[in-house]
Amino acid sequence: MKKLTLIFPMAGQGARFGYRFKPFLELNGRSFIEEAFEPFRQWLPLIDTTYFIFTREQDASHDVRERLSQMFAGVAHDTVLLDAPTEGPAQTLSACLSAKMVEGPIMVCDCDHALDVDALMGASNDAKVECAVPTWDIAGEPLSSWSVASVERDGRIAAVAEKTLPESGDCFRGVIGCYYFADAQLVRACVTDRGMLYLSDVIGRYLRDGRGVYSVPIARARFFGDPARLAQTIGGANAPPR
Repeated sequence: MKKLTLIFPMAGQGARFGYRFKPFLELNGRSFIEEAFEPFRQWLPLIDTTYFIFTREQDASHDVRERLSQMFAGVAHDTVLLDAPTEGPAQTLSACLSAKMVEGPIMVCDCDHALDVDALMGASNDAKVECAVPTWDIAGEPLSSWSVASVERDGRIAAVAEKTLPESGDCFRGVIGCYYFADAQLVRACVTDRGMLYLSDVIGRYLRDGRGVYSVPIARARFFGDPARLAQTIGGANAPPR
């Protein structure tokens, strides 16, 4: 398997948690970012570098670089400081790819969930997969909480819609924010050339171009992206990826 670069964008404003710095909020005594990173530890031999992206103001207010150096001692990691928040997560990612001249395969993961990444890492070794998207069974869940993928029988994603079902298809799954892309510079070019704001925009472009975008079903995850989901996870409603 090829080594990849793992990237955690952390420059969000944390509005759903009262504008606190979400990566350093705690779940059962550990920070969100530690929880999100934990499933990747067994895959460290296949991860070249882990990048954490945040703003200079966040670093000054929360001593982010120093705390990360303590949390991830022994892990090959680096940081990217933004002068100001970007207009969207795709631009945050592009800033990292440009600043660090990242090439080859990347994994881009939010810090508000922890999921079993074994199948996702496995998909990164499949030559036909240009983008792998972890998906979740959302039967009975409100669509307003999800981006929704239409998944074909061979696992290929045909369409993605925000907070509603795509117009066609008979298998719909929720999208979890932890994406694999086989070519970092192709992602950067999509964002730069077309002014994209969200990674869903990049995935949409891949779909329009006929690229290989595949669903990776996830059965074990913990979600803590808003107070309600955090409460459910603390109460044991989600399966931990241990």
